Amino acid sequence: MADTLLFNLSSLNGKNGFAINGIASDSSGNSVSNAGDINHDGIDDLIIGAPGTGKSYVVFGSTNAFSTNLDLSSLDGSTGFTINGSASDSSGNSVSNAGDINGDGIDDLIIGASGAALGAGKSYVVFGSTNAFSANLDLSSLDGSKGFAINGINGRNSDGISDSSGTSVSNAGDINGDGIDDLIIGAPSALSGAGQSYVVFGSTKGFSANLDLSSLDGSNGFAINGNGSDSSGNSVSNAGDVNRDGIADLIIGAQGTGKSYVVFGKTSAFSANFDLSSLNGSNGFVINGNANDFFGASVSNAGDVNNDGIDDLIIGAYNAASVAGQSYVVFGNSSGFSPSFNLSNLNGSNGFAIKGINENDISGFSVSAAGDVNGDHIADLIIGAPFALSAAGQSYVVFGRSSGFDSTLDLSTLNPSKGFAINGIKDNDVSGISVSAAGDINGDKIDDLIVGALGASDGAGQSYVIFGTKTPINNAPVAIHDTVTTAKNTAFCIKVNTLLANDSDIDGNSLKITSVSGATNGTAVLKDNHTPNNSADDFILFTPIRGFSGAATFKYTITDGQLTSTAKVTVEVGARLFGGKGNDHINGTPGNDYINGGNGRDSLNGGNGDDTLLGGNGNDILVGGNGNDILDGGNGNDRLSGGFGKDILTGGNGKDIFILAATQGGDKITDFTKGTDLIGLSGGLSFGQLSFSGNKIIVTATDEVLATLTGINTTTLSTANFTIV
Repeated sequence: MADTLLFNLSSLNGKNGFAINGIASDSSGNSVSNAGDINHDGIDDLIIGAPGTGKSYVVFGSTNAFSTNLDLSSLDGSTGFTINGSASDSSGNSVSNAGDINGDGIDDLIIGASGAALGAGKSYVVFGSTNAFSANLDLSSLDGSKGFAINGINGRNSDGISDSSGTSVSNAGDINGDGIDDLIIGAPSALSGAGQSYVVFGSTKGFSANLDLSSLDGSNGFAINGNGSDSSGNSVSNAGDVNRDGIADLIIGAQGTGKSYVVFGKTSAFSANFDLSSLNGSNGFVINGNANDFFGASVSNAGDVNNDGIDDLIIGAYNAASVAGQSYVVFGNSSGFSPSFNLSNLNGSNGFAIKGINENDISGFSVSAAGDVNGDHIADLIIGAPFALSAAGQSYVVFGRSSGFDSTLDLSTLNPSKGFAINGIKDNDVSGISVSAAGDINGDKIDDLIVGALGASDGAGQSYVIFGTKTPINNAPVAIHDTVTTAKNTAFCIKVNTLLANDSDIDGNSLKITSVSGATNGTAVLKDNHTPNNSADDFILFTPIRGFSGAATFKYTITDGQLTSTAKVTVEVGARLFGGKGNDHINGTPGNDYINGGNGRDSLNGGNGDDTLLGGNGNDILVGGNGNDILDGGNGNDRLSGGFGKDILTGGNGKDIFILAATQGGDKITDFTKGTDLIGLSGGLSFGQLSFSGNKIIVTATDEVLATLTGINTTTLSTANFTIV
């Protein structure tokens, strides 16, 4: 990802975003969402689920500056408030804005508690208000005036199975076209695993303290029934208006069968029950993926990512592509849909696939619309990959554009024009476990993002707000320490590009080395050839002190044109080592060594560095180690093993064994003599795994060239020329 624009969550400083710190055992950040404007002050707010303690936290947006960190323990009613549920209920396992469900002109919230009522599950609606909030609100106090509880249907049966309503919750937009926002609640274990989702209609007539999902009759909402082993409702979301009829639509994930279902809104009446099996293109359609990919594990509206005036969809499949994960964008259209749509038909004109990077990243575990984070007036996307970077987690923002998309987009190719990656902080933080648009939390008229990391801070969890920006804030570059090798008494030219290769700048700025300093055990001089914007012909000349071997160092400073960073280079200076007349055992240094065993049965090991090993007289053992080494056995029956790197092996006089292993680099054997010398196969290699072409010995399964034999047609070799060592 050398060309990918990277943003490190560790760089949040209050100006570009801030971290929200959970409380012990919270698992805060398990679910995150924008909250709309719940206190009606004109600035968007956030909601963060913490099912470890059964809490949810509302953080108010503000035009005042944010600090680098905000502690959820500090919420006092003026900065936000805590919503107290029960940890045993898994309250906060799913959270979302609810739109304006009661039609009072103020946004509301919904919180899922899938473990409540013996697993029947509950969901809780908290009404927004212009009146001040207290620091704490107990879900048990909801009485219809401040909000209400939505009760699931079936609790745990004799087989231990329950509906788990509230596993996923979301606003539904205005699906019945009455001018009031509605809700959708998923219960993936209902109907013996087929799953159900429930739409609850908004109303200006008020709500009682409790609403039973079993009472939905078509006038106050309706049930959406899954099929077979769908687990439909494991993820639910509003879909925007994907068919451009002016009425909001829904999307329901069914990862059990690898499907997602789109249900169209309408102004005509709904029945009490709607079967997903009845989707026919006019009332909605099914998107067919792969159950083994867990397609549909996360679903969301995508906004209008291709800027054609019609809302689009995004669906995650985190188990796809050897668990690298994939996400799929399906474009909305006004020309109609068939009853079913297969992902294999995505071609760039009707949507596209977004490919994860590394095996086990699980990209697509969470997907969401991102709002417009780069200020170009086109909707963007955000995708979470919580197991990336040793489970520190990574999230990816994909910019919307009107210029069109190819059929696939590789997250590894993101650049400043396509999007950027957001890197987690510590191993096992699992940042990206939940991702969402944050609305405009700081009131600067540009949309922001929120990323959850429930594993951070030993399970307290953290959530991170990243501010959108038209003009990126310049962050300092990051210089990384390097190690190079040279031989004793040998000056060494280090290319500037070699040192810059592992340095980075999250803003994508070009880097250059401005100075070197602090040399120990030698001198370092920067040779700048003064060719602007071209560092390829610049180098650093390092000259070790005469007679010195070991670790020398110097520092170099890089700049992105404004800010700087400094790193240390360790120069491993090799030794010149000589054996005596006896049987010597000589180990090299980490540098480029010259080792001469002399007479006797010697054992020479170069170690790291590009080493030269001379066995001399006697039956010697030569091991190159890491690096591109030169081994010469000399007189006697020698054993030569180059190790890792591209090594040159010369046996000399005698019956020599040249030892080869797979994946260690292709060696060159200069003087193999058939009938005298042998090739030793190690690391589980056998003759039957090899093939031969010209002067090359090849590992058949991988096409790796094990060795090149000077002057030998390897097709004439037989098992008699090999031995297992």
